[in-house]
Amino acid sequence: MKLNRYQAFATHLMGSVAVALCSAALVFLVWYPDKLPQATGVTNIFLMLLAVDVVVGPIITLIVFNTAKKELKRDLFVVLLLQLCALAYGLHAVFIARPVYAVFSVDRFELAYANDLTDEKLQRVTDAHFKTPPVFGPEYISARRPGTSKERIDIAMGAVAGGDDVAQLPQFYAPYAEAKDLVLKRLTPIEKLRQFNKDKSPEIDELLHKYAARQGGVGYLPMRGKVQDITVIVARDSAAVLESRDLNPW
Repeated sequence: MKLNRYQAFATHLMGSVAVALCSAALVFLVWYPDKLPQATGVTNIFLMLLAVDVVVGPIITLIVFNTAKKELKRDLFVVLLLQLCALAYGLHAVFIARPVYAVFSVDRFELAYANDLTDEKLQRVTDAHFKTPPVFGPEYISARRPGTSKERIDIAMGAVAGGDDVAQLPQFYAPYAEAKDLVLKRLTPIEKLRQFNKDKSPEIDELLHKYAARQGGVGYLPMRGKVQDITVIVARDSAAVLESRDLNPW
């Protein structure tokens, strides 16, 4: 059975929606899980790209579809190819800017992004574990204190001027477990979130209730993001990261 113009449009639209849903799952469940879309601002950019890609392709099909045209298959192939290229470009842009590490440093988590970690920086890494950034979601790690006072001063001054801090310098990366004692020392009681989130008391109540029975209890640490800082919930007995919340941590 031959499709008419509107059936072709509907078929193309359903296929585009299916591909868009798979792409969204990859972005929001793998590369930017939990509350990282809010921290990084990827949500609006990627959803706008998906909306354009999903709508424009089927609309062009609706316009060009004519079974009397000898070049119909070629035209539809070109439309599909352009649509896939646009989607691939968008996914690539999101992938190279994805957060690869949540680095605990001093009293907070800082996000390190894939495009922060240049080949030049990675060549200075001696720990093999950190020579290649993770592909499937960010990893919680810590940062060692620079060894000399000159290094510490240079990095601090550079960071103030807009340069790299230790979170963007992989030669200082260390396993998260190495920072356990400092993490536990820096944890803040969940109740303190109320003073920074006066309109979100029900969410804070839900959070307290959720972990009320947990042995040792929980606290929180800030996570600094590109567009919004969020809150990371941490176990007080093990320093394990339990979840992140879209709550202002300070």
